[in-house]
Order: sequence, then C-alpha cells, then structure tokens
Amino acid sequence: MVWIGGAVAAQVFGVLAKRSGDPARSAAFGKDLAFVGPKVFLPAAVVVVVTGGLLTEDGGWGWDEPFIVLGLVGSALVAATAFGYITRAMGKAGARMAAEGPSPEILGQINRLVLLARIMILLLFAIVFMMVAKIGT
Repeated sequence: MVWIGGAVAAQVFGVLAKRSGDPARSAAFGKDLAFVGPKVFLPAAVVVVVTGGLLTEDGGWGWDEPFIVLGLVGSALVAATAFGYITRAMGKAGARMAAEGPSPEILGQINRLVLLARIMILLLFAIVFMMVAKIGT
C-alpha cells in the first residue's frame, strides 16, 4: 500500500505544485519525486513482489493461476515504467526547470509524465483488485 498510496499522494502534491504557478515549487517536486521513487517506492514494490511470491508458494495457489500471472506481469510493467522511466525523467525535468526556468517544452514533458504516472496508478489499482478478487479462479 506504500507504493500505491505514495503514488497517489505524489499525484496530489504534483497537482498542488502545478496550481501554485511557482516554478521553484514544481522543480523541487520533480527533484523530490526523483529521490522518493527509487528510495521509497522501489523497495515497497520489491516487497510486494517478494511477498506475493512467498504467499504463492505457501498459500496453495499455483504459478499458473491467471491472477498471479497477470499480477506479476502487471507489477513488473508498472515498476519498469515507473522506476525505469518516469522517476528519472521527472528528476531531469525538475533539474532543467530549476536551471533554465519553466518553458513550454519542459512543462509539456512534465504533463506527459504525469499522465503516464496516472495511467500506472490505475493499473496498480486494477492489479490490486484482481489479486484480491482472485480473478480467474
């Protein structure tokens, strides 16, 4: 829940930073997200995957269950996108904004990253629902 809750909170703080109209606040948000992503969200994601694997081994479900396969594939997709691309790109955009000031190019890039992050959050919620409801069993 740290992963999903943190991602939702990051979206809220991102909206607040954007609405403030303060480029320094938006730049700081980008830098903060670049720190929090790999230091907080990534370990939480690893714990989710490891715990899920342990529960599968000890819980009486097989690795061929649809909700387990889709959960692992979905989690891997979200993690790779979030930690391999979004947090890095957001950190770079925040650093550019701090150095150069806001520009339509940087703001457009940030808006695209925020949209992608929101899609990843929706996927996480779908994965959690699917795992709880054990879709396909």
